Amino acid sequence: MQLSSPSRPASISSRAYTPTPISPIPGALSSNGQVRITYTLGQSLQSSPHFAVLLESLRSRLQPLRNLHWRPSAGTLPGSSIRTIQSVDVELIPLDLGTSTARLSTADGFAGDEGGRSQIPGTVLAKPFINIWLGMCEDADTYKNVIRRQLKDWVASVTTHSRREQEWLIVLVNMSSPGKDAAKSSGKRLFQMKGNVIDQMRADFTLAKRDRCVQLNYTTGGQDDPAAWTELVAKIKDAIIDTLDSRIAERMDDVRRTEAQRAVPGWNFCTFFVLKESIAESFEGMTLVDAALLQYSELEASFYQVLKEKNLSWFGKLGGTTPGDDAAPLLSVTKKPYRDLILSNTISVFDFRCYLLARQCLLLAKMGAVADVASKAVRFIGTFSRTLRENEVGLAIETEVQTITNLSKNSLSEPFLESWIYSSALDIVDECDGWLANIGAQESMLDAKGSSYSASKCELLDLARAQLDKIGIRAGHLPRAPPFSTSIPEQTPASRPGSELYDPHSATLNPNVEEHRRLSRLGVTNSHILEAMDDAAAFDRLYKALIMRGINTCESNGRLRTATRLRGILAALHLHRGEIFEAQSIYSELPSSYTEQNWTVLESYMRAQHLGTSKGPGEIPTEEWIARAFALVKADLFLSKEARQAADSDRIQKTLERVLEAADSLSTVLPMDGFSPVDVRLSSGVTRLDNLRDGSYLDIITNNKFPEAVEVHCINVIVKGRDGITLKFEHPTTKLSSGESALSLFCPDPMSGLFVTSQFEYQISKLLFRVLSSDSTKPVSSTKPFLSEARVAVRVTENTRAVQITMQMPRHIVLGDQRVLFKVCTGRSALGSGTISVMQQTTQVRYALESAEVLGDAQGSIKCAKDRIVIEGLPSDYELVLSVPFFGSPRNDELEATLSLEYRSAAQPEVSRNVQRRCRAYIGLPLIVNLNDKFRDKRLFTNVIIHSANQELIRIAKVELQNDAKKSKLTIKSCNRSNVPVAVRPSKPVPWLFQIQASDPNEPPAGETFQLHITYRSLFEDLSSVIERAIDLDEKSSSNQGRRKELRESVKNALFSDNRWVDMLESIRQSSNKIDLTEWVKQLADHAPVKLDFDSLLGAIKEMRLMDSESRLDTPGERSRWRMATMPFDVPLMSIINRVKIVPQLSPGALLYAGQPLDIAITIESCFHWSGSKEDLESRQIMRYDVLSDMESGWLISGPKRGEYNESSHTLTLTLLPLRHGVLALPIITAEPAEKPSGRHASCETWQANGAQKITVLPRNSRSTYTVAMPIPVM
Repeated sequence: MQLSSPSRPASISSRAYTPTPISPIPGALSSNGQVRITYTLGQSLQSSPHFAVLLESLRSRLQPLRNLHWRPSAGTLPGSSIRTIQSVDVELIPLDLGTSTARLSTADGFAGDEGGRSQIPGTVLAKPFINIWLGMCEDADTYKNVIRRQLKDWVASVTTHSRREQEWLIVLVNMSSPGKDAAKSSGKRLFQMKGNVIDQMRADFTLAKRDRCVQLNYTTGGQDDPAAWTELVAKIKDAIIDTLDSRIAERMDDVRRTEAQRAVPGWNFCTFFVLKESIAESFEGMTLVDAALLQYSELEASFYQVLKEKNLSWFGKLGGTTPGDDAAPLLSVTKKPYRDLILSNTISVFDFRCYLLARQCLLLAKMGAVADVASKAVRFIGTFSRTLRENEVGLAIETEVQTITNLSKNSLSEPFLESWIYSSALDIVDECDGWLANIGAQESMLDAKGSSYSASKCELLDLARAQLDKIGIRAGHLPRAPPFSTSIPEQTPASRPGSELYDPHSATLNPNVEEHRRLSRLGVTNSHILEAMDDAAAFDRLYKALIMRGINTCESNGRLRTATRLRGILAALHLHRGEIFEAQSIYSELPSSYTEQNWTVLESYMRAQHLGTSKGPGEIPTEEWIARAFALVKADLFLSKEARQAADSDRIQKTLERVLEAADSLSTVLPMDGFSPVDVRLSSGVTRLDNLRDGSYLDIITNNKFPEAVEVHCINVIVKGRDGITLKFEHPTTKLSSGESALSLFCPDPMSGLFVTSQFEYQISKLLFRVLSSDSTKPVSSTKPFLSEARVAVRVTENTRAVQITMQMPRHIVLGDQRVLFKVCTGRSALGSGTISVMQQTTQVRYALESAEVLGDAQGSIKCAKDRIVIEGLPSDYELVLSVPFFGSPRNDELEATLSLEYRSAAQPEVSRNVQRRCRAYIGLPLIVNLNDKFRDKRLFTNVIIHSANQELIRIAKVELQNDAKKSKLTIKSCNRSNVPVAVRPSKPVPWLFQIQASDPNEPPAGETFQLHITYRSLFEDLSSVIERAIDLDEKSSSNQGRRKELRESVKNALFSDNRWVDMLESIRQSSNKIDLTEWVKQLADHAPVKLDFDSLLGAIKEMRLMDSESRLDTPGERSRWRMATMPFDVPLMSIINRVKIVPQLSPGALLYAGQPLDIAITIESCFHWSGSKEDLESRQIMRYDVLSDMESGWLISGPKRGEYNESSHTLTLTLLPLRHGVLALPIITAEPAEKPSGRHASCETWQANGAQKITVLPRNSRSTYTVAMPIPVM
């Protein structure tokens, strides 16, 4: 015989816990669960009528005792931390009864009379822990003469050698009755005398400095005072802890002493087991369940050590041959007299292992660790069943009990092991479920322990089902085929001795053969299994009930894979019994579960079973049958090469042929989403252009997963770009061989840019397969090759010879008339017809397509409608320019629109092509215009100041202010400027001055609107070719558009932020033709902050100089190289213009000194020429003037500084007194009309005709004499 020795179990760490009552527990030893306390009543207390009530009150205080704190002695338990005993039951008995009980239970107490020790140890709770004397004494004399002698005798009796481990207490009871006020004074004297008595008791019986005397003040006839019991209860707790510690320490010493004698002849493991188990039972009685469990763990480790030493002479046999062993509850400790068997050394290995497991599991259950019970039981059943099975075949492996020669004849049959595993597994599940119901299943199942228990429970139920598989196959109720045969081990165990032809896992053709019946029932006593062996219906009920129990357990705890597997086994049972409908209903649900869990092999099997149990295409809808059949094809195709067999390939091809035959009968195309037997990957991420027509090719490689070639119709790959632009590459019908094939797909739409694969689709017969790419939120993959696995980037090459449509701002912008240009370039193809539309219009902007105008030479036919522009008959290499008005204000001055041109070329009118382009155009001007108007009599001077708006250099060719010469009554004159364009920088605005006056001086001008034309060009536009050429010098920018955009901004910022380089560029541009342009441009390139191409820079400067020389001859239009901005200019009007003139009354050549008065004559003349209204000309205005002067001006003014007048010309005289010498400006004079009662306020402007005149004031000449003391030098 051989017993496999599992690894040594890890010791259970000591931990505090709150014991949970488990009721009922089979085999619980209730006699060990109480601490015994004896009592002796003194004569005075016995004569009291209240002693019975006193004892009952004492019992109520001690039942139970809670929160006892024990610090184990060194070597008792691992660690020195305080252990808390939550509660312990106390049994209060008389001393004589305790003595007789202890004497009668000498075998349980491990000690007899006269100190004799027994070889049959019991728990340390068998003998009393404390002996208590209860008595009354009213005066000291009685105590000295009577009570003290009684106490000495009692103490001597309770401190004998046999009671050396028991504590004792003396309780002096003071009884009183409530409500006796008359005896207060005598009561005081009484308590004083009793206080003297307790003090004398303590002096007489305090041994080893330990107080064993307690005074209890007990009140009769009233409510019991809890505070009166506090000291007594505390003393009892301390005494219990002291007794427990001493007894456990002594028992531990006995265990260590016994274990140290292991090598001594005559040492007995069973005796050692009982001795150590007594400590475990003692801990259990004191509710220290974790400490008790630790003892059993150490016992288990000792047993494994015995196995390792091959010394099992204390065990009778292997066991398991007693009738009922296969069906007995595994966790019951009362099913057999285990203690008697252990003490008599006749316990079998089978019984010992079961008993040890049961004790450990019951303790775990008391701790509430039901999950640990289940997991420990699973491990035990697995390891011990292997041990028993190895013993059955008689293998000789050097592990457990090899030295016992008499065990080999006690072989256990395979049916017995199956019945024992089945019964034990279900018993454990039932016990654990009952415990969980008692302690609250919800609390236990919400944590990790609950999840662990669920896993162990599912494993136990599945272990029981596996035994039914073996039993059913042997009885002929189940076929020896999957999924039932998976429970049979790969190596079939040999037959029982004497039956060499018997295979315990094979089915017999005739189950009623007597030999087969005898051998298949050998050792089996479980009534359910015996009934299931004889009756297939009973077997099915048992099997289905167990399966459904496992399914419900798995589903309630989220173990969906196991539940799905069990459903498949149940469906196989229905199929074996011929219950096709029930099997088909289960098979219809299982494949989806296996698909979610990625169990491809099982999914393929279930799909095949589902299709096999389904009706044909003629009996159910064709679409439904095709879906089931193709689901099987999908599962078979997903099988790995290792899992796929030749039969699977044949099944795939035959199923496909049946599917295509059924699909041909469909009237419409049937979508087959979610699966593609043909996969596609790109052979190149860049498209190829067709040099003869508009469009491009996309090269792909298809992967046909079918084992044979299949005809595919119209393969399409759809890619998406920004702003929802899509392209479709397609290929006509072709026959794809199995494996990979190369194809070229064509897209006629001439669009370009970076796209991402969105989906691909194709058609086989009338089955349409559409595969969408993965989640659009995930990044584009460059590692996964197939389009079904990830989105793949596709760069569509730009075809400059194809039809293109763009949107840009016109070169001539008119403020107030918002327009944008749509340009259509036909390229190589002549357009037969086409339609332009604007897609994705925002609510902020609306394009008036019906008002579009053709600029330049119009060819073909143009028809404008509200939502489209229809064009026909455009020749090749023609550019159609349409000016389209728009309304609204775009956000950030950026106009956005998606332009769509759907057209047919004249060469291929049958092919419809579409061009979509997301266009952006900045409608803001790069310059800012400020106007400054000055009225001077009958003339108006307007200063137009132009600033750069975008922090870049702007070149202004000319600024013109124009009016309608035929209708206008005003004439415009401008200052003469050089023909060289002027550079406007962000920090340097440039002014243009214009003079406006009436054609007829006598006729006042009315309000008119002129047009201000600004012809300009930005430096970025001039140097765009230079910047692009600088970008080309970067090796990484050739194909990366994002990189080119970055470099473009970088080069632009570097050049335009370098003021020295821009100054040098402007100097070269404005220089004469006599300079050596090449040498200057070379220096310019050398001083550039970035690397520039010399040829492109030289060409750009030459082009700029040429444009500057022809700027005056340039005509506005879309073909102009200069841009023009036209904005309205409203001629301002002014009601009153006051002209002020100050004339100093100073003779020629006269000098003015500080403090010398100066007379001045002031003339104020009002002009109404620019009022624009006859009313203002004829009305009389009351004017108010004011002479402004302060101390800082240097003048002190004397005269009418403020006043009113109503004439067109008013003169007044003032005297000025210069306060200081120097050049002083004349005072400032303002004039404005007074407010009218009507509330209308006329506009007014005042200017001084000689405002720039200055007066020199000289200081007064004077002479002063000062006497300065000069130092006398010392000789």
